[in-house]
Amino acid sequence: MPRGERLTEVELVEDDDVDLTPRHVPAPGGPDDADPAGAGRRPRRTWREWRRHGRWVVPVAVAAVGLLATQTLLDSRAAAVDARIAALPGAIADVGAELTALWTPTDDERWYPVAFVGGTGVGPTVLDDGSPAVLARDLSTGQEVWSVAIAPAVPELLRSDTWGVSSCLPPPAELADPGRAPETLVCFTADAFRTAGPAEEQRRPAPQWSRLVVVDLHDGTIRSQADVPPAWSAATLGDVTALAWLDDERHVVVAGVDTVTGEERWRYRSPDDEPDDDSAGWLSVSEAGGHAVVFTGAGQTYALSATGERRDDLALDQTWSGIGRLVARTDLGRNRVVRAGLPDLEVLGTLSTRVLDDGSVPGLEVSSAGGTVWGWDGRTGRQLWETELTEVVVPSGTPATVADGRVHLPTSAGTVALDARTGEVVWTYTTPVTTGQIEVMCDGPHIVLVVADPSASGPPSLDVLDRRTGTLVRTVAVPDDLQWLTRLGPRLLGYSEESAVVLG
Repeated sequence: MPRGERLTEVELVEDDDVDLTPRHVPAPGGPDDADPAGAGRRPRRTWREWRRHGRWVVPVAVAAVGLLATQTLLDSRAAAVDARIAALPGAIADVGAELTALWTPTDDERWYPVAFVGGTGVGPTVLDDGSPAVLARDLSTGQEVWSVAIAPAVPELLRSDTWGVSSCLPPPAELADPGRAPETLVCFTADAFRTAGPAEEQRRPAPQWSRLVVVDLHDGTIRSQADVPPAWSAATLGDVTALAWLDDERHVVVAGVDTVTGEERWRYRSPDDEPDDDSAGWLSVSEAGGHAVVFTGAGQTYALSATGERRDDLALDQTWSGIGRLVARTDLGRNRVVRAGLPDLEVLGTLSTRVLDDGSVPGLEVSSAGGTVWGWDGRTGRQLWETELTEVVVPSGTPATVADGRVHLPTSAGTVALDARTGEVVWTYTTPVTTGQIEVMCDGPHIVLVVADPSASGPPSLDVLDRRTGTLVRTVAVPDDLQWLTRLGPRLLGYSEESAVVLG
């Protein structure tokens, strides 16, 4: 700038409303010249307006994305919980929208599963040559997975009117946690057998040999086998297996032998002799609460401890599902339940069996009587809660499902979900008909009920409920010729008057 030239002052105006849009300057006499006010031109948006509106656009978009991400996370967590529950031993497979026949056991089927590993059922059977054996089947197809003979052939077992005395069950310790599948099967077998028909034609020859065999449930490997005294029946108590037979003077003898080696550890002999008839063939022994429960042919029942002591203070409390518990009545009106490998537990009402338990409430035990349900800490014996329902739990002591912090039980009207920690009713579901058969099952995301109308001649149906809300998701029809449904591990077994069929 040339020296001495004066500077011109310029005022800078700081205004967000300054219009930075290039202006159109009309030519003289042009079409815009008649509209000096700019009427009809596009409205101008200032930077302040953009900033004012934009201030909300970005946060709303961020919030929407955040909500979507949160919902996606919650959905994925819920799906993970459902998948974890569905993988438990007590869960059933997804029944889908329609039940169809997967396979039909043959008329001469001598196999029934007593343990389940994934989708495989394992149980005792008789091979084509008459050998007592253990057989594993794929429950989806009925195909054999593996089989293993556990004793020499008994040709009489091939007759359709004859059945043997073989029995297999996992050790009680392997059944204590419903969240874990058992690893082994302890099998007892002998050459004894029974025939059907009129009493004068029935045959029950005394056993000449007996054997204990421990079988791996995964591949059929024989882990141990031992010859033991000839017996009519056996029950594994864990390390000891109880064998029962009649001696020459017709007294009941129960011997406790090492499950692996067969070595005798103790022996009990009943002071009373049995009637001089064929009742010996009906002598049996089973396990309950880590004890041997003896059923004599004369109709007497008593318990022996795992060391052979007779326990006349204990009574067998048989449940609807055939699962027996040894209990003692207390002076306070409670039932002291004997549990294998655990301290006795005093409860009110009848203790339920947990057919499925995901461990979400560790140590929880549930009992019921009528419309009252109790929760107990099975580790300390402390009562956790008591809940009065408007409907009756049927029957008392019915199996319970514990999943995701809730207890699911059948009632006289349908089913109920309780908070497993407080006993508070979360939801109830009432079936559309007065039902004579309710069994609560879980496939992960759903609670499934078998619903049968006792006043109708048609088949039962399945009500599939949302496990979290109790809302009816769908009703699944059952093939018309079936009258009854029951569990077969992760599958369903349907019965008609003529046959049985595995459904899926």
